[in-house]
Amino acid sequence: FWTKNRPKMRSFVLACTSLAATASVDASIASATAKNQTTRQLRGSCIPSYHVNCMKNTNCCDPTTTCYAKDQEVAVCLHSCQPGIHSNDLPQYRTPWSCDVVGVSQATEEHRPAEGKCTPNYHVNCMHNPTCCDPNSRCYAKDRAVAICRQSCEPGIHLDDPPQWQTPWSCSLVPPSSPSSPSAPSGMGPLATLRRPSDGKLMDFVMYRAQNDANYPLENVNAGNLEGIMWYLQNEVLSGVYGPGPKFGITRILRIRVQVRATQPLLDLGMNFGIRVAFDSGKCTGPDCSMDWHDYGYNVGCNKLGDWPFPTYDTHFEGGIWYSLPGSCPSLSYLHKSDDSACKITEPGGKCSGVPTGAGDCTWNYENAGELQLTELYRETSERSFWAGNSNAENQRKVQVAKELFAAKYGPDPPVPPCDFDEAKIFGR
Repeated sequence: FWTKNRPKMRSFVLACTSLAATASVDASIASATAKNQTTRQLRGSCIPSYHVNCMKNTNCCDPTTTCYAKDQEVAVCLHSCQPGIHSNDLPQYRTPWSCDVVGVSQATEEHRPAEGKCTPNYHVNCMHNPTCCDPNSRCYAKDRAVAICRQSCEPGIHLDDPPQWQTPWSCSLVPPSSPSSPSAPSGMGPLATLRRPSDGKLMDFVMYRAQNDANYPLENVNAGNLEGIMWYLQNEVLSGVYGPGPKFGITRILRIRVQVRATQPLLDLGMNFGIRVAFDSGKCTGPDCSMDWHDYGYNVGCNKLGDWPFPTYDTHFEGGIWYSLPGSCPSLSYLHKSDDSACKITEPGGKCSGVPTGAGDCTWNYENAGELQLTELYRETSERSFWAGNSNAENQRKVQVAKELFAAKYGPDPPVPPCDFDEAKIFGR
């Protein structure tokens, strides 16, 4: 891929990182390839999200993303794409995105009634919009989170899925959405228990987040415990598989003190945490954002590394956890929130001032509690030596170094509550 597309490579931050064809890039990629063979083998021949040009290979590793074109040369696997200028591109590359879906045939386009009304085949999740653009296709479910428009479906393992996604397909047909059902994150449901404080215990603990030098209020973002963040840094930010340089320009690990209280519908199912959703530029992209907010309020979600929804393989970072922190208006990206004050009223989110009550719109708050520059991890070694190896013991060493540096600055962390999210309880209701 890199060799064939070298003349056309470009550099983006947030949307896509540097793909420039220079000798130094060649050397960085060669080094990254040798160091990260395991990561590449996990992804197979598919294209990772955000940072690799998918113009010549539209098979996105994440089946909930689509290969969207910026122009005639560059396309990226994204959860969503808004035509026009993207302010998170580097200034010298801030030209309009067309957001055309790459790989969709002319015949399919002719059957597309209007933008957002149907779902193209193979690379877009149709779970919440089962109207397929191809009249000969139907929306078949893989599991409770992912469904794809295709002409036929055989239950079981599909060998043409990327290795990390080779889990069984149920191939059950997704029924048409009810007209009254929300197709994007929306306000809470009518349950009275979401309108009043819950009887859940207040959880007070520390989360971490990898971030660049920019400072902004945290909401509609993902965070993790220290094990989870160190996995993210090693697997994505500094692995080299997304191109040279740190992904998103990340330079530091933020430490935040959070207070969390679960909503009553979650507590009634025996859980303090809900579905760990993903956020892309502040927009909830799944899984099941609409159902989650509607039925359980704007809850804090969690998942253990290795469990649904992602990553579902062994990361070798034992005890790793990822979290989702829903703020106001999670149905829109950062580019559009300021233009839609009504959305902030109808979608208040769970972040609130004061002690969280456990009502559907008051489930968490946070305060900044320190940070660690990535360069501090390498004071006694080189960056390359620090991140070497991917065994449980080697990764535990990395976590311990970070833990001791944080403790020396800010004291020990309070106990972390268990991630008690249970997929079967949520979807078996």
